Amino acid sequence: MKKKRQTPQDDLQSNKKQPNAYEDLENTQSNVSELIKKMKFRELEEFEIQQFIASHDEQKFLMITGQPGCGKTMLLTKCLKQWQNNYTTIYINAMQCKNYTEFLNICKKQLNVKSSTAKQQTRKVIMDRLKELNTIITIDEFDNLFKVSEKEAFDLFSLSKHAIIIGISNDIEFLQTQSVRYKFQLPQFKNLILKPYTIQQLQELVLDILKQIEIQKYDEKAIKILTTRAYNDKGGDMRNIIDIVKRTLRDKEEITTDAVNQEIGMSVFDNKMKSVVTTLTLHQQLILLGITALLKKDSIQLEIDLPDLIRKVNEIKYKLSLPLSVDVEEEINLLKDYNLLTTKEAKQQKMGFKITVKKILCKFTAEELKYQLSDLDAFKNILQQL
Repeated sequence: MKKKRQTPQDDLQSNKKQPNAYEDLENTQSNVSELIKKMKFRELEEFEIQQFIASHDEQKFLMITGQPGCGKTMLLTKCLKQWQNNYTTIYINAMQCKNYTEFLNICKKQLNVKSSTAKQQTRKVIMDRLKELNTIITIDEFDNLFKVSEKEAFDLFSLSKHAIIIGISNDIEFLQTQSVRYKFQLPQFKNLILKPYTIQQLQELVLDILKQIEIQKYDEKAIKILTTRAYNDKGGDMRNIIDIVKRTLRDKEEITTDAVNQEIGMSVFDNKMKSVVTTLTLHQQLILLGITALLKKDSIQLEIDLPDLIRKVNEIKYKLSLPLSVDVEEEINLLKDYNLLTTKEAKQQKMGFKITVKKILCKFTAEELKYQLSDLDAFKNILQQL
């Protein structure tokens, strides 16, 4: 029997609480590592989401869109925790999915459905299971599902007859373009747009963060400079703000105007390097990803052995189902031209013999490389694990 439908009062009973989601903000110099629990300025959007869930529409499909760093995923994370007692909740980041079949397999696993081989059979057992449950399926990076599967992915809208589908994306343009291309009539859906944070909201959020991690010393002028310049650079992207705060606190536990000016200057340089990284070949980007994985997070030691790097790059390629037959050393030599790294040879003692080992000297820390690689969608899952 399908679970009894919850009333709007049941679904909205916890709506008065503040949203609670921020990613971990770490001070890489000290042991400060706190989960930012207050998420302000999204109360209205949360209310609209809860109203949508509590509505009695037969077929439900909600899109949550907005520019990067405006809190889309964080807000849904908070809502999913609220729904867990009343619904079966499924969360899938579409970056995990190489095709629509893989998406179905992840759904099947989260629904605890017994394994089946044929795709049609998999789809049928999922549909049968959804008929028995009150289910909410949240798909982050929603548009990626249509990039890897195109026409086939439109089948997921048939799931919305038996489950609530929520997609998270920066915009809906790609979905609409694909639907026109394949002459698919999209079901009626609600598009909830999260507006960017204003400069004033960003300033208040930064002060909340500093209070949460018990940073008592800060210059109000520095906060204004931080939020204003970061806003001009990235709009209301809170992740960019958090990154600059984290880097400013790397050497000492206070926010000063000089420190902020220095970090923002570094951020401008990093942004330029980020644009360079996006133009590299896939194999060169994989080398930078391998270096990022090998560099210790808090260390200023930026030197690694070439054999270790080759093993790490091949390990990443294997995970991504990419061919291993690429000359890593040749690609590294090409990377020197971009001022990302240099190489040297060093003598090492191994099993009583002196051997010559080629070493890679990176010009950036692991955190800085992660930032420069952060726009590459194909690496998002791996970067999150580093």
